[in-house]
Amino acid sequence: MIFSEAEDILPIVDENDDVIGTARRRIVHARALRHRSAHVVVFNTAGRLLIQLRSAAKDLYPLYWDVSAGGHVGPDESYEQAARRELREELGLTGELKFVRKTPASKVTDWEFTCLYELTTDEPPRPNSHEIEGYEFVLPSPLIEQAVSGRRHMTPALVGTILFYTSPERLLDGN
Repeated sequence: MIFSEAEDILPIVDENDDVIGTARRRIVHARALRHRSAHVVVFNTAGRLLIQLRSAAKDLYPLYWDVSAGGHVGPDESYEQAARRELREELGLTGELKFVRKTPASKVTDWEFTCLYELTTDEPPRPNSHEIEGYEFVLPSPLIEQAVSGRRHMTPALVGTILFYTSPERLLDGN
């Protein structure tokens, strides 16, 4: 049986990210229950970041710019398995993922614990037209000004990721 995206079953987690149950996606979001997501940022060897324009059919943030790939972690998946699945489904890409960080669930993250992974590749993406309206390879730094000025509508996930990648501490550290 095929469910719509809103009908997907998601694990519900507690404040420690331990699974305490499951519910349909629409219920998880409507009740602001803690759950899990995995995001992947794709860079090419020139240091440009792939950002995607979300489909107009998305229920959250339609036609907003977002991280390269991402989505919810399923009941029987690890964060990394979900990241690999989303990367393949959304962009047709595979490769060696590098774990970057885990962010806690909060109102800002729509109550998602999120693991962020990174992939560097020059393989051309093959975007899934049901998920993605378009994509661009961009330098991360100018995106902050574009978000602030409103020239480019971005998901909170993309804004948070860009702030992380352009933070002075990270730039000085070289990671």
